Amino acid sequence: MPKKFTQYSILLSSPTDLESERNEIPNLINELNNTYGKSNDVHFDLIKWETHSGPGITHEHTQQIINEDIGDEYDIFLGIIWKKFGTQTAVAESGTEEEFLRALKRFENGENIQILFYFKSEAIPVDEIIPEQITKIKNFKEGLRQNNILYWNFKNVEELINQLRIHLPKRTDNLLSNNSINKVLEVDKGVKNSIDDIEEIGVLDFLIQFEDFMANANLALTNITDATAIIGNEFRNKTDEINKIKKLPNFNKNSLAGILTRTAKNVDDYTNRLLLETPIYKENYEAAVKIGSIYINSINKDNIDENIEDLNSFLESVKTLKTNIPKAINGMEGFYNEIRNLPNLYSVFNKAKNKLLNQLDVLQSTLKASYDITHEFEGELEYKLKL
Repeated sequence: MPKKFTQYSILLSSPTDLESERNEIPNLINELNNTYGKSNDVHFDLIKWETHSGPGITHEHTQQIINEDIGDEYDIFLGIIWKKFGTQTAVAESGTEEEFLRALKRFENGENIQILFYFKSEAIPVDEIIPEQITKIKNFKEGLRQNNILYWNFKNVEELINQLRIHLPKRTDNLLSNNSINKVLEVDKGVKNSIDDIEEIGVLDFLIQFEDFMANANLALTNITDATAIIGNEFRNKTDEINKIKKLPNFNKNSLAGILTRTAKNVDDYTNRLLLETPIYKENYEAAVKIGSIYINSINKDNIDENIEDLNSFLESVKTLKTNIPKAINGMEGFYNEIRNLPNLYSVFNKAKNKLLNQLDVLQSTLKASYDITHEFEGELEYKLKL
């Protein structure tokens, strides 16, 4: 017989420069419908102007056509901005801002609506920077702060999707707890969903995959930390050696060049190690968060007891990673500052130094972003354990 689901609609609002994100979010919504949705009798409907609006004509601004087609019946406003703020409308600086203001007005009028806003922090290519657009974005951010709206940052599509895997269920829980009245759907239990393989993965499979991914991520992080400690000691020894040579009365520049050449080789070896371990860490970490989020989003009050042991195992692995990330960051920051402050002494060494600094920037950014997600993931696990 048909099963009843409570429908929650999500309005995706953004300028046109976020095509990759807009294309990937529908896949996430399908995933959440098969995990969080099934365990909570919830169905998400994603609203986008591409799918819920169409060509038309109006005596007013063209944004009015989209507003009328989309309406104000959605439950979650999901806004994303990067390098463009958008095209000015009759009442706002862009279509995204106008849609946001409509959502904000509904919230201020007491409606049960959630607002999530994200800003892409990836560097903007120099030839694509439009100062006027950047100024509008900065002003808009300030407006969000003044309206007590907490926004989030992300660097790439994968990071945004991992954040939404955690944030959308969390905010939907808020809607559910506020007893919002929504459209109730009746779905035939025999109808297959778009991500059938999720049901085919058993709890043991989830646990094994998650633990494997987490173990690989932790191993890569340990390798990075150990390599950093080694290069740090070698670098300090070479620095002491250089300082001693400089003090000699018969100071020989060729001797200094030889030391710098050997040091450059050590620095290059360390950089190559980072180039190897960083993607291993990133890929395994993101896979762990994905498989872990799919698992915890399928848990509710009815099946929590049978999953307590596995959830605690997940939590232990997450806590280990959360402890290791700051250790790796702190170990690198000291070495980073040491090598960055060195004067440009020799071309071979300068090249190795600059290559390393660039890779350290990438790695530290990756680790800091993963720490934030790990912290949130830990919170979701602890929340599930309290059900």
